[in-house]
Amino acid sequence: MARDRPIRLTLVDQAADCIREALLKGRWGGKIPSEKELVREFGVSRGTLRSALAVLFEEGILQPGGRGGRHRVTSKLKRGQRGHGARSGELVRILSPQKRFIVSGQSQRIFQVVSEALGRAGLNLEFEYHPGLWKLRRPGALLRKITALPDTAGWLLYRSTKEVQKWFSDSEIPAVVLGGRHPEIALSHAEFDFVAASRHAAGLFAARGRRRVVFLSVENATAGDHASARAFEEAAARSGLEARTVVFDDTVDGLVRAIDSLLVQHPAPDGYFVGFPNHAPATIGHLTRRGFPVPEKVSVISRMDARLLAESIPTVARYETDSERLGKGLARLIIQAVDSKRMGGPRSHIVMPEFVDGESAGRKIR
Repeated sequence: MARDRPIRLTLVDQAADCIREALLKGRWGGKIPSEKELVREFGVSRGTLRSALAVLFEEGILQPGGRGGRHRVTSKLKRGQRGHGARSGELVRILSPQKRFIVSGQSQRIFQVVSEALGRAGLNLEFEYHPGLWKLRRPGALLRKITALPDTAGWLLYRSTKEVQKWFSDSEIPAVVLGGRHPEIALSHAEFDFVAASRHAAGLFAARGRRRVVFLSVENATAGDHASARAFEEAAARSGLEARTVVFDDTVDGLVRAIDSLLVQHPAPDGYFVGFPNHAPATIGHLTRRGFPVPEKVSVISRMDARLLAESIPTVARYETDSERLGKGLARLIIQAVDSKRMGGPRSHIVMPEFVDGESAGRKIR
């Protein structure tokens, strides 16, 4: 099965490559500049720089300069030499059914935080794209082939199905889930508490006078997406609302068809809880052009945050998440899994989103 070539994500790797290239060109002679100067030149944090330097120390390219001293160059690189990823067991691979370039900005930030934390622990992060994982009900043959990749210390499962999670759980290969964990799966995981956010959103719709609400989700939904939908419907029912979940194919055309199928109902929904932030502006725009302006007639709340939502007109009500906090917790779980090979039991790192009010939610009912 075709797959994208693994893409090295870590800023540590990129910084180390920049320093190698400078050494190759003989820019600095026998000693490199101070850490302060390198941080300013490459635009990275001091932690990222020090992790990159640690990689070069291990490769024998640099020798530490001692307390307060500048690090010394001990050898010259040959063009094309690779310093990272060359030793057994130092890679953590992200297993994804989505291509790298369509991964959400929030997930990209989480990966960046994870890669920096893993770099400090002597591990590198790489991306493995396998589209067939969405549909396989018996993924064992493919996963055995994938997990035979060399130099692999462990796996980060991204948007993983129940079948994939169960296979890793049964195999005892070190793996951690980013996002919701399916029931009875013995893997550690880190996720935002979108279940709590979904319950909160249902209450907000009720408080703002809405009575018929919809959760807009996508096909190939994860365990966390399904849990959000259940929580939203249950909380809405407790608040006396009519609620349902509508699934579409994760395209703008699919979203438009889904909304149009709802608008022909009498009465039509007056509240939309949008599962993914990239769909929120299109939802608002399409409702408006169909004669259901937001927020005058309809409220829209996004389950997740993205920069474009704060800059939209109207501003979009949404749940803001701390990607750095989640990434750090996720990295700890990965390092624990890799170090122990098999943890004593699955652990969880849950981060609560924070509601950010916006014009799209409508006014509170006094």
